[in-house]
Amino acid sequence: MSSILISGCGISYSEQQKPTWVNVLKLCGVDVIDAGGPAISNESILNSLLFELDKQENISHVICQLTNPGKIDIEMNDERMAMFEGNNVKANRQFIWKGMWPSSVSYYTTQKKDYYKWIYSSKVDLENTLLKMYLLQTLCEQRNIKLLIVQGYTIPWQESSILDKINFDKKFAIRDLYEASDYYKFHDNTDGNSVPCVEFQKYYAWKINEDFLKFELQHKFEKFKW
Repeated sequence: MSSILISGCGISYSEQQKPTWVNVLKLCGVDVIDAGGPAISNESILNSLLFELDKQENISHVICQLTNPGKIDIEMNDERMAMFEGNNVKANRQFIWKGMWPSSVSYYTTQKKDYYKWIYSSKVDLENTLLKMYLLQTLCEQRNIKLLIVQGYTIPWQESSILDKINFDKKFAIRDLYEASDYYKFHDNTDGNSVPCVEFQKYYAWKINEDFLKFELQHKFEKFKW
């Protein structure tokens, strides 16, 4: 049986406290491999898809949900755990995922402030993301796998010949759709939460299926309740 391979940040990740559209697809009986993670960077999102594609043979569809550029996932050890102490890191950001701290685009620690001030390059970040997207698209084409690349947030792409070769809607972002919808009035802003509400998640699962997957799920969506 073929599977759907998905990776993204908290907008999509299904193994967290708040349910997402990926949870909806799972509850509708879709066989999903969720390679995403909470608050992770585009580097981790794309790496996870590329590694899973190398391991998995029976993939029919891939969905890559991109996130904000500028995020950094920090590999943690005992010494680095000290960054959580005395730096006003919010409680909901003090978590480790697969040995890393998905620190997002935050300036809580002195180390991260210095990183963005002295080291980080938005140009290199976007170029690395773009090249991995191109590789992902090439691998999917070679294996006749259907690919959907969708922005979770609007990304300020720079013009390039490679960008023009990648098939995705550069003007669409899930967050923009959410904030423009009636569902946004139900958004939970507790502790700076960015995961869309469950009402929107059900709608977006339906939209993904209508626009891309095209499975026979309408009867399941009609019966679906949280």
